[in-house]
Amino acid sequence: EGCRTVRPDSVIPMGDRTRYMNLLGSHLGFIDRASKLYDHGQEDESLNVSNSLRTIFHDKGRTTSLLSHLNVKSSAQMLSTSRGYGDWQYYLSIVVDFNSSRPVAMKPILGDTFTPVALLDWWEGETIFVHDGVSYTRRRIVLSVAEKDGGTHVDEDLEPYYEVLLAGEYSMGITAVTCDGPPPFPQGVTIYPDNAHLALIRQFGHEALASHRRFKWPILK
Repeated sequence: EGCRTVRPDSVIPMGDRTRYMNLLGSHLGFIDRASKLYDHGQEDESLNVSNSLRTIFHDKGRTTSLLSHLNVKSSAQMLSTSRGYGDWQYYLSIVVDFNSSRPVAMKPILGDTFTPVALLDWWEGETIFVHDGVSYTRRRIVLSVAEKDGGTHVDEDLEPYYEVLLAGEYSMGITAVTCDGPPPFPQGVTIYPDNAHLALIRQFGHEALASHRRFKWPILK
């Protein structure tokens, strides 16, 4: 039958490896800088975080993630905020401010309490949000933001689960009925947090940075 030579996955030309390590360092830096801006009120920086998470982790067809280029994705571990129950409440908290034009919003919990999990489970195994009995993972949420809602592309129609995530009606709502002086937000209307998608991306970025620090991903300083 003849024979063929298979190059081990661990053999990466040095020039390519250097480029991949540089790019991984760059995208981790993008996440870090965008996260700091997010924490100072620039929530739309989550769009940039989603793009970098996609570049670092996403494989499909001709798209190859940086961690796959570096041959570490299949063996790497991640730090997960999950407690194993598959619920958005383990990633986000609710903030109420009656003096704000947005009286209720989602905030990433951040923190330093994590559970180590396999990277593939972290990316496309753990449940983050459930809608109509279907589980949605980090991968699905990141791609929805990056590829459909302003990261790198904007779709005319959003996915039904994602519209529910944006609407926030699964969470706590605020209805103002009386107010002294001009009301800071509409009265008689229940207002729900509309930023869960952005807060989740911020939390995923936090996990990625913590994982890099703990597990020493290969980057060039």
